[in-house]
Amino acid sequence: MTAPDGEWVLLEGGGSRTWAALSRDGRERAAAEGSSTNPRSVGAGPALDGLGTLLAALRPAVAVPGGSVRGVVAAHGAASTAVCARQFASLVRHACELAGLGAAPVLVTNDIAPLLLADGPAAAVCAVVAGTGTGFAAGNGQRWARASGLEWLLGDEGGGYDLAVSGLRAAVRAVDGRGPRTALTGAAREWCGRAGGPRADAPLGEALFAAVHAARSKAEVADFAPYVLRWAQGGDHVAAALVEAAAEELSAGVLAVTQAAGIGPGTPYGLVLAGSLLTAAEGLRGRLLDRLAARAPWTSVRCHTAGDNLAALLRLAGVWRDRPDVLARLAGALPTHVDAAPRGPSARAGGLPAGGSGGA
Repeated sequence: MTAPDGEWVLLEGGGSRTWAALSRDGRERAAAEGSSTNPRSVGAGPALDGLGTLLAALRPAVAVPGGSVRGVVAAHGAASTAVCARQFASLVRHACELAGLGAAPVLVTNDIAPLLLADGPAAAVCAVVAGTGTGFAAGNGQRWARASGLEWLLGDEGGGYDLAVSGLRAAVRAVDGRGPRTALTGAAREWCGRAGGPRADAPLGEALFAAVHAARSKAEVADFAPYVLRWAQGGDHVAAALVEAAAEELSAGVLAVTQAAGIGPGTPYGLVLAGSLLTAAEGLRGRLLDRLAARAPWTSVRCHTAGDNLAALLRLAGVWRDRPDVLARLAGALPTHVDAAPRGPSARAGGLPAGGSGGA
């Protein structure tokens, strides 16, 4: 599939960060990065402000202001459900107006969607995201499946927020005498000592209470996850058990979606890993791969990083422009909102109806 022609606004984000770019004829012309713009992580107002700031940074790179942008493609963790995808599409439109980019058709889907298209829409692939939250999806020809991604109150087991809260609770249990001693108590004290934290001599329970409840987003709480990973590698038995439990949750997600997509024992498939806990934390990645090697061995494995966002989102734009059949399958498996496909010299007729959406 050739790179989409014209200018496109591309967005990718999760529970901790957001990346935005303007592409022209398949090449990046401008890019900006900021904190989370997921309304369920930071609130609707800060999410809109963050999007507006990122998009305003792209505006000077637009070749012909006021109408040359063909479309906005957003692969974002805010698309937890079909309703959430539709709401985020409205937020993106508003942010485009605030940034002076005018009106353009919008495609919003979950941030895991582009990972399923890396080897083409017919390839057997399983994608795992473990950052602040978690997400799992698999594609196998005509069969696609998704699991988790319903935010921290309903899921996200094995992700950064879940691991951080488990670690902080273990520290509290150790202080109370309800649990074993652990180096996580010292790690929790260090975490509380961030700028603006409680005074150094405050009891740990009070310090943690103040720090956790003063946090403005789940991403700030999830910042404790690296401490858990570090001490798991350092030999702390409590931290190691928590990381093992996280790996087990991630393995369960992979098994659920591969089986639902018809990827059984012996079926060759590619494994794509994304999110900071899997791309930057070898301890958790190694534990997950060890489990999958025994339960669902892959043919290839690769890590998706921020440097892959441009190509991945342009592939998604190409599907929107040229492959309504693939887009319909995507919307049937993942939360998706899509406006009428952008028109251009290479666009085909068809596509989902304007304002159409789908999702598990």
